[in-house]
Amino acid sequence: MIIKTSLFNSTTNDLTIVIDLLRASTTITVALNNFNKVIPVNNDEKAFEIKKEHPDAILAGEKDLNTIEGYDITNSPEIIQEYSGDIFVINTTNGTKVIENIKNRDENIIVLVGAGINARALAEKALELATDEIELIMAGRHENFNIEDAIGAGLIVDEIVNVAQERNIDIVLDESALASKLLAEDKQKAKELIGTSWGGKKLSKIGLSGDVEICQQLNTLDTVGLYENGEIRKI
Repeated sequence: MIIKTSLFNSTTNDLTIVIDLLRASTTITVALNNFNKVIPVNNDEKAFEIKKEHPDAILAGEKDLNTIEGYDITNSPEIIQEYSGDIFVINTTNGTKVIENIKNRDENIIVLVGAGINARALAEKALELATDEIELIMAGRHENFNIEDAIGAGLIVDEIVNVAQERNIDIVLDESALASKLLAEDKQKAKELIGTSWGGKKLSKIGLSGDVEICQQLNTLDTVGLYENGEIRKI
């Protein structure tokens, strides 16, 4: 089985893991503990349509790290822990676009949502569900590389390697996956790099250091979200 990483756009026809570490994929993973489903959207119109149909739905949205007007909360893994319900709607700058783009290209691709907090659980599910390829997609920032998503990918790749060894599954890392794994091998350094990244520093500066701390965590949740039919549910 081949393990590879890509930036923003998917190329595989098998299984993808979408990573938007600060904060979309982390927030989605946390939200799945308290909500039955998460609906990612790309625009305000769709979010408000869902809210109109389901008044109890919680809308979380950010654009360039600022809460979108008319939404209940920002895209915060810390704040979402205070809420629960049936539907959680999330609109973010990068992550939700990546998720929808994958399915627009090929509806049959398996799409999981990944972060450091569920890296081990993701590795286990991905190896169970994939046929011959696992692609980790870094959302990046405005389609450009960022360090935190590369580290998130590396943490997950590291767990894929560990689980594959335990289960005697043959895998091959391409150079992009190997590079991300090497970047995240020193777990303390990886944590520091997430905190000192552009996004990490900006979040802390506006009083959201609690979000950064959650995004720095490794293997604290065993929740894995699967995206299909326009929504994300636990598997």
